[in-house]
Amino acid sequence: MHKTKFLAIAVILILAMVIPAAADQWELGMSLTPLGAEPGTDPDPEAEENGFVVPGFHIGYRFLLIGYVSWDSYVLPPEYITQMTSNVSNLGPFRPGFLNTWNIGGKLVLGPVIGYSTIGLNSIYVYKESEYLDESFDKNFGANWKVGAGLKFGDWGIHLDFMSIFSDARTMFSDLDDLFNDDQEISDAAADRIKFIPSLVATLYL
Repeated sequence: MHKTKFLAIAVILILAMVIPAAADQWELGMSLTPLGAEPGTDPDPEAEENGFVVPGFHIGYRFLLIGYVSWDSYVLPPEYITQMTSNVSNLGPFRPGFLNTWNIGGKLVLGPVIGYSTIGLNSIYVYKESEYLDESFDKNFGANWKVGAGLKFGDWGIHLDFMSIFSDARTMFSDLDDLFNDDQEISDAAADRIKFIPSLVATLYL
């Protein structure tokens, strides 16, 4: 009995020391994301032709070997802010802003290879928004699903991130459920609905 207790305590102490040292890790990065017209809109007819690329910022934290949380912020030009903040009666402000994504999921690191999948919520910030948007403006811009893979070279790495944006969390879970459905027709229909936006992310591991 005493031997079992001693072994259990020893295992707990070893895990307490090894897991944080091996798994807990902050990461800072910057991204480049090509943007064309949003589905069903035309914010900037020349953007896609000109190869419109927007910069972004990335913060991530890996914990307990596979747990992963992240925040990404994408710098949006005025054309996109106008479209995203417009409604039936009012045209949105022609101002720059940020689309923020807050995600949680899992991340695997196998030697130099990394892979992850996360889900999260979105919010938007408009430059000087208090001057252009009324109090009823909803900063929530739905949900997102991200998958990505890349390579880690010591204290830095690079990965390709694919993000799909949904109107809300319920739609996201419904589409993901359909995507992995055993019925091939349902799965194919969901795959057609889920459109990915790629981002190239360079990351510094702390």
